[in-house]
Amino acid sequence: MKFYIATDIEGVATVTGVAGQGMNKDCKQYEFARRMLTCEVNAAIDGLLSAGQAEIIVSDGHSDGTSNIIYEELRRGVKILAGSPRPRQLEVVDESFTGIILIGYHPMAGVENGVLSHTFSSVAIQNMWLNGRLVGEIGLTAVQAGALGVPVIFVSSCKAGTDEAKDWIPGVTTVAVKEGLGRNCAISLHPEDAQEKIRDGVGRAVAKLAQIQPLRIEPPYELRIEYKLESTAEAMVRATGCERIDSRTIVRRSDDIFKVY
Repeated sequence: MKFYIATDIEGVATVTGVAGQGMNKDCKQYEFARRMLTCEVNAAIDGLLSAGQAEIIVSDGHSDGTSNIIYEELRRGVKILAGSPRPRQLEVVDESFTGIILIGYHPMAGVENGVLSHTFSSVAIQNMWLNGRLVGEIGLTAVQAGALGVPVIFVSSCKAGTDEAKDWIPGVTTVAVKEGLGRNCAISLHPEDAQEKIRDGVGRAVAKLAQIQPLRIEPPYELRIEYKLESTAEAMVRATGCERIDSRTIVRRSDDIFKVY
């Protein structure tokens, strides 16, 4: 079996960030967050290996994809994808992969009580719609994986993020490591309890692989992106030649899901 662990940092246990700041390397919680992410990734690796031998690639997916995970503290035997720019979303994934695990993901922008919720950029993007449906990083990742014939089988996040995952991905196994009381406030599981639940949840997800199918949405694809500022939409049109449908919104269309984002 071959698995890809995609990671982000906002959705790990006890991490709430600071209002008005992104979870970047200047944030006072960043070093703690990367330690928690490393532990939760290790828990997912342990869950995969409990089901038998597996080839595992861990993707450092936050920000520039560099050192958001403490690489030397990961379980030995995995391969690590780091750095940017990358050829496309889900980089090395193809039909040879058995499943995709999402660790530390967050809800889409605008979700009530979504901890550190945003859609790709907390400073630039207001909303995104895929074929008319509001979408965030969890949903778009699942659709892109489905286009490659690979299912997303497990997601860890806050409760709003796991609800979003279940709304997009029928049959997905989830673990909510915290529940938001606002964007920067949450009640969280103890980190070790969260790690135990992730380990067990990933094991359960592998056990029911036959019951979950890739999320397939037939082309053509249309992605609308509403930016927070008119100037960002203007810049995107100049840079890419995409269509602008109002002062803050652009649209991209393609039969290839990886060409719309």
